[in-house]
Amino acid sequence: MKLSKGALLTSIHTFWLVGAFVHGSDAASGPTPAADAAKDDLAQRDREDFSFWRGLQEDLTSLPDVNSTAPSTAPVGVATTPPVAAPIPVPTDIPVAAPTSPPVVPPTTVPVAPPTSPPVAPPTSPPVPAPTDPPVPAPTDPPVPAPTDPPVPAPTLPPVAPTESPVSVSSVQATLTQYALNGGAEFDDPDSYQSQALRQVEAQVGVEDFTDAKLVQYYSLYCIYYATNMVPNPITDNDPRFEGIPFPGWLVSTGWQETNIDPCDGWYGVGCDGEGRVSTLDLFQNLLTGSFPPEVVLLALDGPFATGAGNLFRIDLFRNEFVWNNNDSSWMTDLGSNMTTIIVEETAFAGDIPRLPDNLVNFDISFAFYTGGLNDANFEGLNMMNFIDLDGNAFNSTVPSVFGRLPNLEFLYISDAFISGDLSYMNGMPAMRENWIDTNPGLTGPVFDFIGSISTLESFSVTFSGLTGTLPSSLGNLAAMTQMFLYSNQLTGQIPSSLGSLTSLGTLQLEGNAFTGSMPAEICARTAFPAVLTILGADCEDPNFTCDCCTCCSVLECSIPPE
Repeated sequence: MKLSKGALLTSIHTFWLVGAFVHGSDAASGPTPAADAAKDDLAQRDREDFSFWRGLQEDLTSLPDVNSTAPSTAPVGVATTPPVAAPIPVPTDIPVAAPTSPPVVPPTTVPVAPPTSPPVAPPTSPPVPAPTDPPVPAPTDPPVPAPTDPPVPAPTLPPVAPTESPVSVSSVQATLTQYALNGGAEFDDPDSYQSQALRQVEAQVGVEDFTDAKLVQYYSLYCIYYATNMVPNPITDNDPRFEGIPFPGWLVSTGWQETNIDPCDGWYGVGCDGEGRVSTLDLFQNLLTGSFPPEVVLLALDGPFATGAGNLFRIDLFRNEFVWNNNDSSWMTDLGSNMTTIIVEETAFAGDIPRLPDNLVNFDISFAFYTGGLNDANFEGLNMMNFIDLDGNAFNSTVPSVFGRLPNLEFLYISDAFISGDLSYMNGMPAMRENWIDTNPGLTGPVFDFIGSISTLESFSVTFSGLTGTLPSSLGNLAAMTQMFLYSNQLTGQIPSSLGSLTSLGTLQLEGNAFTGSMPAEICARTAFPAVLTILGADCEDPNFTCDCCTCCSVLECSIPPE
């Protein structure tokens, strides 16, 4: 049998290790003179044997493989450098420990030569390893750590919206993103009222056939619904009536939750014009909460946010006391040129009055929580303005003079609004019919003479305020006057008899002042049938003033309605 080069080297390596082990075992038998001499002789022979086998091993490792290309590196398990000799006994008594796990070849296949005459392999005819019997796998096929099918970190599909999503859903959002007030960022929060509105639009039957204008119309209306239906806010959070009860929603929401009804065909509070554009929102007294959203501007006829979805000319939120505006009414500016009526009376709207739409006719924010914006700039040029009610707010300012320049302003109410200054804003009023500015203790100064020239004035009320001075006789020129309330001020002097010429005057209340003298006969004459002066109040119990024709003689008495 032919041995490969690797097998022959292994046999030599094994023979050398076995010899060392045997010698080491003899050395451990105990120290004697004869044994010492024998050990010296044996050690010498071991050194000679080691030199011989070491040389033979080096010669064999340098032999070429005649039948195959020799591995460039030693096969696995075969040392490429000479094995380290086992410890050779020295004349000391230290025993040499045998290797713990030598690669021992069975003795039947590896001849062990006597120490005195080790077998020498002829150098001229070295065994040639058979190519068909390699001791180890060829190095050309080393174990490759990389798998043949390595994992690919990049996903096969990009992280985008699933392609299997309905086209109508992605199309709706893509369309509405073009019109969304925050460029679509509002849809990032799935719980935002805008996201809820988007989902409700997507749920509409036939939405894939909606025009952009119709999509925006639904979206704007649903923003209003989800922003104000069953939504807490600071007002509700601080109202004990909401404690321990299910949070209430809209009182009436017919059509709003359906998916197959057009807003113009029966949604509660929604009115449309002949072209299917939303024109009115009448949601008064409907228990709105939350914060009224600015997306209502998407229903404007024109302006920076117009979309064709609306032709809005009226918003009426009257007596929704728990809905607020997040202290921001700036969206009112962009309600379009067709906007004529804004009513947020008895709501929780707060902050500043904004610049109002150019063609606004009616503006009612009474008994809300506005604190600023009462200035010329926000009302200048509103030539269509006819009705302004600012009662019950807290402006802490004077009344702007612009109100004397608005050509169509007929009704102005600024009572209980923390107003200071005087009545100079009335100068030049060309169309004023009713001006009430009661319960403003900071309002002082006289009843100016020019007020008598406002020929259109029918109803004039300045009560519980700080007016001083005397009444001008020019008030007798107010031929259209039907009722005049000047009680609870600090007016003095005599009541002018010219007031007796006011043939349409039905109520004259002057009690709670410091008038002197008596009620003029001309005025008392207006109380007799068939005249129309049915309520005449003055301080007739004051020792400095007498009135024989008065129907009531104090603020309290005059406040009781006649039977």
